[in-house]
Amino acid sequence: MRRFLQILQSGLFICFNFFLLLTIFEVTGKGSSMSSPGYGAPVYDNKEEYDPSLQRLNSISKLADYCDSLYEETVYANPTTRFESTYPEIVSDVVRNRFFHGYSYYGGGNNYVGDLFASFTKKGLSAIVIADDILKFPFAACSQQSIVMMDVLEQKGFKTRKVGFAGPKGGHFCFETYFEGKWHFYDPDMEPDNRLLLAYQRPSVAFIASRPAFMLQAYRQYPAEKMTSLFSHYFYGKVNAPAAPKAYWFQVITKFLSYTLWSFFLVLFILVRRRYLRTSTVKHVRHSRIHFPQLQPGSPGAVNLEY
Repeated sequence: MRRFLQILQSGLFICFNFFLLLTIFEVTGKGSSMSSPGYGAPVYDNKEEYDPSLQRLNSISKLADYCDSLYEETVYANPTTRFESTYPEIVSDVVRNRFFHGYSYYGGGNNYVGDLFASFTKKGLSAIVIADDILKFPFAACSQQSIVMMDVLEQKGFKTRKVGFAGPKGGHFCFETYFEGKWHFYDPDMEPDNRLLLAYQRPSVAFIASRPAFMLQAYRQYPAEKMTSLFSHYFYGKVNAPAAPKAYWFQVITKFLSYTLWSFFLVLFILVRRRYLRTSTVKHVRHSRIHFPQLQPGSPGAVNLEY
């Protein structure tokens, strides 16, 4: 038992130091400095709308503040500007220029626990769905760009709902927001023709899907077969519901563990260490012998009772 406890406490001490070093790396390093092994970071293709200077907007609060400032400038230039129809367009333009297309994943430098567990379960669980973490990267996929935009609009009091596409030629993720009595469709990733959509007062996905010629004109940079397949198989999510609740809670929990896992090994090490020391003490007492001196008659220490 004592030998087992000695080996166990050594293993726990090694684990404690290992996970502590990983946590220090996450805290002190750049959040996106280490991607998932085997994943190549996307490269800008110079075809999408993209402004590298907007990389400074690396949190939802900064992105919202920037959109607020643009809206204030718009109101200053035109006092009759309507918030409900103008603000979503501002956010859409900013998000379209903030990212270029490509999935961002958690890795060893920003959530090593999530990356590890996702590699054994489902890879998609490590595709980032937490808006603030998505904004740590210059690229984002359709779902991630929509999540960022939905987050900002919901903070401003807008209703939003997911619009998913699951056609035989592939899937897609967009959303709608509600204002002025109806739903309006946004697709920040595939970037349909904004001027055309605005000319029709930013219609809903149902309006676009029911007019194939209009849809193909709005998405003329993509193959007609692909867009027809997508818009013939769309569905809605719940209003103001998380876009990917399972992935969201998986990432929240694993991020917490990435910062605290070392402490669990430290506590276990302390408990095993105490048990080991108690076992060592009991064993020492059990096998020790206390020897009392035996006095012999006539020795200097003996007491003579005869007078």
